[in-house]
Amino acid sequence: MTTNPSRYSLRFAITHYPWWVSRLVTQHWKWIILAWCIIIIGVRMVAPKWSDIAADGDLAFLPADMPSSLGRQAVEQAFPGSQSRSQMHIVLSRSPEKLTPADLALGLDIARRLHWMAARNARAKLDGDSIEKYANRDPTAKSENSQDLEEVRASLLVESLQDNLEQLVEIETDLAVFVESSDSSQSLPRQQEAHQQLGELYALKKKTEGADIELDTAKIIQEQKLPVLVDLNEPWSKNITDVYSWRNGVVGHKLSDAKGHARLIAVQLNTEFMATANIEIMEKLETMVDELRSNHVQRVSTDLRIEVTGSAAVGADVLRASASGVKKTEIVTVFLVLGILIAVYRSPLLVAIPILSIVVSLVVATGVVALLARDPSDPNSWGLGVFTTTRIFIVVLLFGAGTDFCLFLLARNQELLELRQAKNRRQLHRVLAAGWRSVHLALVVSAATTIVGLSLMWFSRFEKFQFSGPVIAICLAVTLCVCLTLTPALLSGIGKVAFWPNLRKSGDAIPRSRKLWESIARSVVSRPALALVGSLAILLIPAGYGLIHRNYVTYDLTAELSFNSPSRRGERLVHDYFAANHGSPITIIVTRDRPFESEEQLRKDCNELAASLYMDGVESVRNLTDPLGDYPPGKSLGVTEKDSWRKLILTNHRITRQHYVSNVSDLQSRVAKLDVVFDSSPFSLDASDTLRHISSKLQTITESKESNWFGSKYAISGTAIGITDLREVTQSDQTRIQVFVTIGVWLVLVLLLRNWLLAVYLMLTVLVSYYATLGTTQWVFAWLYGEDFHGLDWKVPLFLFVILIAVGQDYNVYLVSRIQEEQKQFSNRKGIERALFLTGGIITSCGMIMAGTFVAMISPAISLWLSGQFPQYFTDDIPVLRGITELGFALSFGILLDTILVRTVLVPAFMVLWSKDKTTDYLPGT
Repeated sequence: MTTNPSRYSLRFAITHYPWWVSRLVTQHWKWIILAWCIIIIGVRMVAPKWSDIAADGDLAFLPADMPSSLGRQAVEQAFPGSQSRSQMHIVLSRSPEKLTPADLALGLDIARRLHWMAARNARAKLDGDSIEKYANRDPTAKSENSQDLEEVRASLLVESLQDNLEQLVEIETDLAVFVESSDSSQSLPRQQEAHQQLGELYALKKKTEGADIELDTAKIIQEQKLPVLVDLNEPWSKNITDVYSWRNGVVGHKLSDAKGHARLIAVQLNTEFMATANIEIMEKLETMVDELRSNHVQRVSTDLRIEVTGSAAVGADVLRASASGVKKTEIVTVFLVLGILIAVYRSPLLVAIPILSIVVSLVVATGVVALLARDPSDPNSWGLGVFTTTRIFIVVLLFGAGTDFCLFLLARNQELLELRQAKNRRQLHRVLAAGWRSVHLALVVSAATTIVGLSLMWFSRFEKFQFSGPVIAICLAVTLCVCLTLTPALLSGIGKVAFWPNLRKSGDAIPRSRKLWESIARSVVSRPALALVGSLAILLIPAGYGLIHRNYVTYDLTAELSFNSPSRRGERLVHDYFAANHGSPITIIVTRDRPFESEEQLRKDCNELAASLYMDGVESVRNLTDPLGDYPPGKSLGVTEKDSWRKLILTNHRITRQHYVSNVSDLQSRVAKLDVVFDSSPFSLDASDTLRHISSKLQTITESKESNWFGSKYAISGTAIGITDLREVTQSDQTRIQVFVTIGVWLVLVLLLRNWLLAVYLMLTVLVSYYATLGTTQWVFAWLYGEDFHGLDWKVPLFLFVILIAVGQDYNVYLVSRIQEEQKQFSNRKGIERALFLTGGIITSCGMIMAGTFVAMISPAISLWLSGQFPQYFTDDIPVLRGITELGFALSFGILLDTILVRTVLVPAFMVLWSKDKTTDYLPGT
């Protein structure tokens, strides 16, 4: 004999949760609303801002054991703190005329300020005990790493300050007339602080005579009360490690074109090329250039072009476009969902309930993620990695899936209210509780397919995939909780008036939309074979194309940007006047297990090693004996040639020794460093092929017993190998995650449907839909971009697969769960027909809303297309990321395909053919 468990026992709570939860959210709706208000306030008070926890970039989040990561570690170990990680190039150009002296003076004024910042940074590193150690250092003592770094920084400081003074003397005399004739507030900076700093440094280095001269000069300038240098020691400038201009006697010829049409200023930075700090650096540089140009406006050429480019500038533009895309997507998503809801339901409160629920979900979910996020400045700290572009997916998925959850719940409640006609609030709560119980399982399983699919991205090796999936999954879990509690609570509080003016009464005419779905349902069920074959015929051609071209993607990060973005405008100028790719070489570190007998032997073997790396695809190899890569094998070194003398000077120059000679104690005379410049873009497949050939050559050399490098270890760093690693790890992740997500979502379907064969078929339908979407997206953008199309952005296939497979099953779950419910009362065929008829309108509306949220991702591109600017598709005012545009289109198209074709035709047609019930009874029309 068994006894019923107490309604207050744990057993009762578990076994009867639909009963007590449905009563809780409908009868105690005030407390539910109050609880969510408290949660919102608490999260807002304790959670950090999204901008404070969001990171970005790609190469910085590769696995630590990838060759590019190991290469960065090797470079930092051999040359700690002295190597730049990215660059910005300021390009001055004028065509078809040459640059005028006034144009060059403006460029020198820009370079002078940047030199000053580099000098101040060097001085800051030498302040206090460090500079005293350097000043009192015994030159015969054994070198220590910290002291060597101080020597490099001190040399940089002296050189920067001297160059700063030389440029001041050169340009300020020439500009004196302009200064005197201008407003005093426009006066250009003077030299006092530069002389003062140089004098103090000379004094610390015991150079008394030089110190007296510089300090006296600074005092004279001060007594004349001339304007001093403005404060250029702003926080953003601390990332500048060195500056080279065309006036540099060593590398200047590389930064000036022979015809006098262009000049370059190379700014070396200690930030990664996709670091968020680059945004401020680029904005400040642009502001500085604009301010100085306004000072020189009466003298410089009106057609003078000044652009900022380089790897760090490209990264900054990508990050700026990402941030702008997030803001625009949020705004457009809200208005799109609002517009679709108003058009579909024409009921103000029925629109307000989902919108309010999703806003609460977004605030709470992003707050929870922010609390769980790790410190972006320390990737090794505990917590989830959060990225700038992740918020785009959170916004569109929360508004899409969350609105679907709400509307599916509201639609079922409306259906029950039309049937039962609740006359008082008590009856209303009973009807709403019954509606909650009838759909909650479908909502949970529907959300579970998406949450499980996204969570399985945790098994990726690439961190942006690894963390983005689980972060979005957490947000969807929060959204499900809101939609199952707050949404019915709001509906209980508002009552039947929420459906005004669309709540039908018994005997009212059937709406046209329901008649349409009655016709569609009858057609599919009566001719299932024809419907199935016809639908597959439509899908298989683009699906086959998508399957064949699934790996046709591009990893060119610069292609993400507008043709008119500042960095790409500057990039085109650099390519017009200077040798390409000199700003993105790969760096090779070769480390012997024992030191060379002498530096001469090191030089000799470095030279031989460099010569062996000249092969197809390599433009030049820079090393200790040829720092600029001007002398490939076979080029003679004539005594009378200017380049020959430059090479002789360079071999012992500060720049060369700083860049190619390791001062780390246990690595001295053991390390060879080479910079290899490719003749192709570092983002291209050609660069990856050249890299493989170089790796093979190095492997052969280090394994050859005849080589002095036998047994040595080598490591490679740089953009080209980073992109190669990114391609390898993401394509491997894509294969792994596709398998995991397919199996994971299939298992969720099996648990719901209790039928593994039907679950297999449902997975096959969305897989066909995925490949058809991928193929169609390839066609569309190949047509739009024309010759500029080199494949979809590399992130599109994986995100499309995970989201489409997981979200696409939502509508199948809604339909099949309703089919199973209807088949309990009717025959199998009639149950399928009734389910398709009754859910057709609401599921289609949900699909339209989901697709509409993804349209928000491509709304800037659509606005450009309407204005006739596509396929240029980019302007400064409307920054768009190509990858986001492609993914937004693919997701919108794929969701519509699932909604209109897969769920409406493929699923019910198969279930009719598969069903053992052969009766032909049809829907009676009610």
